[in-house]
Amino acid sequence: MYVEMSDKVNLYVKQSGEGVPCLFIHGGPGEGSLDFEALGGNSLESFMQMIYFDQRGAARSGGTAEDDYSIKRIVEDIEEIRKKLGISKWIVMAHSFGGVIATNYVYKYQKFVDKLILLNCTLYMEDSLNNQVHYGTELLSEENLQYSEASSTLEKWQYVAGKLFEKNIFYKLQYDDYKNVLKLNEVGCQIKNFNTAMSNQTFSNKEYFANYFDLTKDITVPVLVIAGDRDYSIGPNHYKNFMFPNQRIKIMQGKHMIYLENNEELKSVIQEFIE
Repeated sequence: MYVEMSDKVNLYVKQSGEGVPCLFIHGGPGEGSLDFEALGGNSLESFMQMIYFDQRGAARSGGTAEDDYSIKRIVEDIEEIRKKLGISKWIVMAHSFGGVIATNYVYKYQKFVDKLILLNCTLYMEDSLNNQVHYGTELLSEENLQYSEASSTLEKWQYVAGKLFEKNIFYKLQYDDYKNVLKLNEVGCQIKNFNTAMSNQTFSNKEYFANYFDLTKDITVPVLVIAGDRDYSIGPNHYKNFMFPNQRIKIMQGKHMIYLENNEELKSVIQEFIE
């Protein structure tokens, strides 16, 4: 279904499953929620009512280049969805860049949040890009890399990522098995006219690259932090900067797409946390 926001942008929202309501916030920026739903999130529907939505300007949702893609606006989108669905309190779960949005939402509206689950999430994109550069450089150890140490993090990342894509090995930052890359691509192809308005302005939006570690000190709801021990997309030690007063850390074997490549353990860990 589509839910109209106060600024007239229509967002794709889907509810599925039984149990306590849980909103899933996808990453990207601008990826969409279908891959998580189809390739792992649906396993959680046996004990939670999963609420999937595509952020404005992403995947199946509306939004043009002229719309507002600020963190503040996306936070208000989430709160408007909660109200329109008539949910008094819910669990919030996020993956990847979705952690930035989820943390900002819970920071402002934690009285409506029962628990927070961060699944391989970044709260500081620049730190995560530095991790990608570091591991990418290891993968390219036999290459004669030409970037300057004085280059910005973004410039280094664009250079190293370009080399990784040329060799078709960028996926190694996120996946153990290339077959799972193909599975994800197959799911993505199901969406016709995939909206890229949000992702198109990722690198021009300074908010997306701000450091949100300090917000964690003031979020008092129970938090489950799940980190892949080889998640080179976010950084295996990125979670050590989180300062939630009531947090539980679970290190799982796997890379960034742990919901696809280690789903049974993930389901078990989340079910234990919420029950």
